[in-house]
Amino acid sequence: MRPIYWLRELILRVYRFIKPFKEDRLNLFFLFSLALLTVYSVRLLYLTHFDREEWIKFVNRQFSGKIKISYERGEILDRNGSLLAASERVVSFYVRPTEIKDWKLFCQIVTLQKAPLEEYAEEKGVSLEKLYELLKPLKEVTPEELQKAYEKKYTVVTYKGKKIKVPFVWLHKKAQTTPYRAAKAVKVAMRIYYTLSGESPIKKRHPDILGFVPEYKRCYPYGVGSTVVGLASDFDKGLSNLEYYLDKKGIITGKTVLLSGEKDYLGRVYLGKNASQFLTKEKGNNVLLTIDGNLQYIVEKTISEYGKKWHPKFINAVLMDPNTGEILAAASWPFYRYGEKLKKGDTSKLVARYVTDVYEPGSVMKPIVLAAALNEGVVGVNDVFYCPARIKINDRTFTNEFHGRNVKLRAWEIIEYSDNVGIIQVAQKLGKKKLYEYLKRFGFGNKTGIELPIESKGLLSNWKKWKDVEFATITFGYHISVTTLQLAAAYSALVNGGIYYKPFLIKAILDEKGNVIKSFSPVAERRVISERTSKLMRRVLTMVVEGGTAKPTKFENFYVGGKTGTAQKLIKEKGKKPHYSRKKIYATFVGFFPATNPKYVLAVTVNEPKVPKNMLWATKIAVPIFRDIAERVLLYERTAPDKKRYTVEPGGNITATEINTDFPFKNGIQQRKK
Repeated sequence: MRPIYWLRELILRVYRFIKPFKEDRLNLFFLFSLALLTVYSVRLLYLTHFDREEWIKFVNRQFSGKIKISYERGEILDRNGSLLAASERVVSFYVRPTEIKDWKLFCQIVTLQKAPLEEYAEEKGVSLEKLYELLKPLKEVTPEELQKAYEKKYTVVTYKGKKIKVPFVWLHKKAQTTPYRAAKAVKVAMRIYYTLSGESPIKKRHPDILGFVPEYKRCYPYGVGSTVVGLASDFDKGLSNLEYYLDKKGIITGKTVLLSGEKDYLGRVYLGKNASQFLTKEKGNNVLLTIDGNLQYIVEKTISEYGKKWHPKFINAVLMDPNTGEILAAASWPFYRYGEKLKKGDTSKLVARYVTDVYEPGSVMKPIVLAAALNEGVVGVNDVFYCPARIKINDRTFTNEFHGRNVKLRAWEIIEYSDNVGIIQVAQKLGKKKLYEYLKRFGFGNKTGIELPIESKGLLSNWKKWKDVEFATITFGYHISVTTLQLAAAYSALVNGGIYYKPFLIKAILDEKGNVIKSFSPVAERRVISERTSKLMRRVLTMVVEGGTAKPTKFENFYVGGKTGTAQKLIKEKGKKPHYSRKKIYATFVGFFPATNPKYVLAVTVNEPKVPKNMLWATKIAVPIFRDIAERVLLYERTAPDKKRYTVEPGGNITATEINTDFPFKNGIQQRKK
């Protein structure tokens, strides 16, 4: 049967049922009322028993609300407890342009113009000075910001996949005032506006035409350490370096919670009496660093001076304690200065290049090679090597840049005079496999594991892939890429007694009251060389400064040890064969001081300085930077002179217990008669 017949049958049956009551209107009314009451009863039963929870939630949404509270981000402190990064309480003002009819009057009030304030003060009999004082937090709002807000009118937000226009526009972000003073200023400003304009707040959908949101602003009191500490955004999110790293680890971030309260007739939420107990509990942890703020300032100031002088692509400097692995200062120039505006998308000044950028280090690798050979016993410190001006390995010729002569050199003199041919011979006695093992032990080809978000492990290919030429070039710092931090850590192991300490930045995690939640101790990862070999290398590297390639580093009252490295840059151009440039170099110096009992290791790298050709040597580029930093550090630390502890004796041999500090060049190099 078709559906239309069913419908017709239903209508006929209803008609037959009603027909007896057609003449009796009263009975018909009662019948209708009974049916209606039955429907309502069933619906009420359903709501109170079957759909009860949903309706309770609906009522609660109407009369209660939640406020999102973001708690304060933790502080970052230097090793002495000085603030490197902290959060201060600020407010951000907002406005609802669509609810304001007299925009001109509103702008005059917010910008504290005299006319409307005088009119209100006269009408209400209040002091004009008091009005100015109450409205003072609004002084940071500019006419330009008001104009932008008026033109924008709405903020577009996405809700459940749909774009919605909200009658809300940010007026001024991060104003330097307290929420208490901001609340008073907003209240007074709205009262003045409604009084003078004659508008009624009750008739408005959003009567809070001006308001604010309490927030936190990240500040950096000392203004140093951007390439270590990093930067946090306006939304309190870490953008780089430690700020980013600590965010990811959940150490420093203040938690965000929702607090329940009751709504008034305007929809504003008020927290209950017990809400205050939540407001002090979720602040982020504080972090104590190994960095010394004053040493950081010294390093940044010095590399900035030379950066402006030589205009290199970058300068890296890492100062660390060789006996613990603590990083005392680290910087890359050019660096971000707190307070300056960053160009959109430009984060180059925030990059910690001392851990991200790798390069071929040059002759600073020679002491590593000699230390390995001494430690294995295949070479003695006073063994003599015949070092011709040039040698040929396969199709490559290697020369001595420093002296360019045929000479006989003792093993330690190979380092003092940075002899390429000599160090190749030392490495050949050691062998490819052993050299590779020692380079790995010194930390090359591996990440140091420092607490920064991005770190390069450098480049060190497996020894089985080394050809004879590559094996030779590795000994003086080519065919191997390193970071400045790796060099500092390797030299620390070279001079501290032979122990490789993991470099680290975080000393402790503290709670709000300064109690230690977790502390971090130095990690001695492995023994690299023997204590005796380390002692010998300290003396060898001291000779480099006292009479060798790094003589400009020599101090009057202190022994300093170290090694220079000048490496030509590999140029890769489209359509051309890669080649090394004589005009573009990396200049490196890694040193330690005081040399008799090293407290500091300092690594300095300069990338492509713009200097005359005769200055393209690490001795003239990296050494002056090292010297200035070391001089200022020793002065700041008030370190006692150590040169009086050594006596000068004639002779040319180095032993493990004594060092000669005044070797004439003619006694060190014995020329071979042609």
